[in-house]
Amino acid sequence: MDSFLIEIPIPSMGATVNEMTLVDLMVHAGDTIAKGQKIAEFESDKSVFDYEAPCDGTVKAVLCRAGDVLEIGIPFLRVETGDDSLRHLVADGKAFANAPAKTGERFAAKKKAPAVRPKPEQSPPAAAGPGTAVAEPPTRGAPAGRKWTPRAVKIARDAGFDPAVLEDVPATGPGNRVSGDDIQKYLEARDGDGEAAPQVAAEIARGEETVCVAGMGYAVPRNVRSNKDILKAFPDMTEEEIVRITGIQQRYYAESDETATRLAATASQHALTMAEMEVGELDGVIMATIIPDQPVPSAASDLARHLGVPGALAFDLNAACSGWLYALEVGRAFIRSGTAGKLLVVTAELLSRITNPKDHATAFLFGDGAGAAILTDDENGHRLSRMALSGDARHFEAIQRMGGGARMPMPGAEGDLEHFYLSMDGPTVFKQAVKAFGDIIESTLKRHGLTTDDVDWIVPHQANERILRAVSKRVGIPYDRFVMTISKYGNTSAASVSMALGWAAEEGILSEGDKIVFCSVGAGLTYAGGLLTW
Repeated sequence: MDSFLIEIPIPSMGATVNEMTLVDLMVHAGDTIAKGQKIAEFESDKSVFDYEAPCDGTVKAVLCRAGDVLEIGIPFLRVETGDDSLRHLVADGKAFANAPAKTGERFAAKKKAPAVRPKPEQSPPAAAGPGTAVAEPPTRGAPAGRKWTPRAVKIARDAGFDPAVLEDVPATGPGNRVSGDDIQKYLEARDGDGEAAPQVAAEIARGEETVCVAGMGYAVPRNVRSNKDILKAFPDMTEEEIVRITGIQQRYYAESDETATRLAATASQHALTMAEMEVGELDGVIMATIIPDQPVPSAASDLARHLGVPGALAFDLNAACSGWLYALEVGRAFIRSGTAGKLLVVTAELLSRITNPKDHATAFLFGDGAGAAILTDDENGHRLSRMALSGDARHFEAIQRMGGGARMPMPGAEGDLEHFYLSMDGPTVFKQAVKAFGDIIESTLKRHGLTTDDVDWIVPHQANERILRAVSKRVGIPYDRFVMTISKYGNTSAASVSMALGWAAEEGILSEGDKIVFCSVGAGLTYAGGLLTW
């Protein structure tokens, strides 16, 4: 039987579904497939489903990767087969040639616009596609030596170059300055010659401005809440379905007499013990949380009072699920600048207090917990490198709690609590999170000159097991190197990364020299990622 090439398209799920997220792809180029074999898993705004091979054949090309958001009808696999019933899918080369631009516009965009390529430690700029992290502004002022315009400095650094070492860029700007147009032409010429960007000394130096993580700790409330307990409000759902969709088997809920501050205090004491440090040595407390015990004063102030360091600097920070990593970077910067020598960076979330028990989209996801780290200016110990922080406010409404702020400080007369619960647009969050997690991990590796083989552990925000399995496929790092605690603790927002790291440290699975990559995506949307060398 004669064989021919076909292009298998993204299946349609109805007139209202325009795109699908490829959660998992089980085949590679060169694989032999059998009709009916599961070869992919997709998620739409409406459902999750397995995709079975429509024929026997051999995979000749994979046109996308796990985590891509794909338009309905475009090809995602090219297969050689002899099944005549599929001749209407014969490849003419056009779809294959166009596939990269269709399935990953942000990658094509980077090739077309080299002057705005991301820095090695950053995720791609927002213009490159939804869900990607934005590059930070350049350092103020012109580099030492030749004069540059601020725009030229930004373009150079966004492309991964240190302006201070670029001596061969023509200068046509005012006062013999290197202008933005000058550096754009220079970069285009380098790309044309096939030259790669050199290691950037200034960026490496900034990346090496590490501080010591001297101790870790975490804590959970007393009460375990099982899936079976929550299912009482959802008789049409099963435990198997919850585990398959989220990976969560249980979570912890605080009792009425447990507070976020007291839970944070327990985690902090564990961290102080590991650091072999007395609480009186702390210069400050930085608390990351979306639900402090009370809005004013800060939870950090309450914690400082409770621990016995009332004179320490203390403030709260809200970056949602990325909060603890944001707080780590603030703490690292405080120590590097001389503002403090020893800091407690802590988070506590009692999400059970703002989870709608009747909302099937969120009722199973969230749990309560706390985590803490002690940062010091010690030159030894576990080294925390600079975090890359960014966001994408275009998806501001994807995860939110509208009540409790100045616009809606309390429920109306009718006592409607809908706006006082967390709400989430699950499909949007899933699509953005898979891409953003992957971008954060890949940009962290580029920043530090690492390969996927160099990474010992990924410690991610515990958002959803299916999201993180897709991320594992996307970046090429085995899932067994992801520190996962979501099955035990659920999604604990800002506390999840700290709890996962604290659990890994307590279990003793971290070894000296291990390269640990953090990554998080939170409401806002906020993005954070970076490297810890154990």
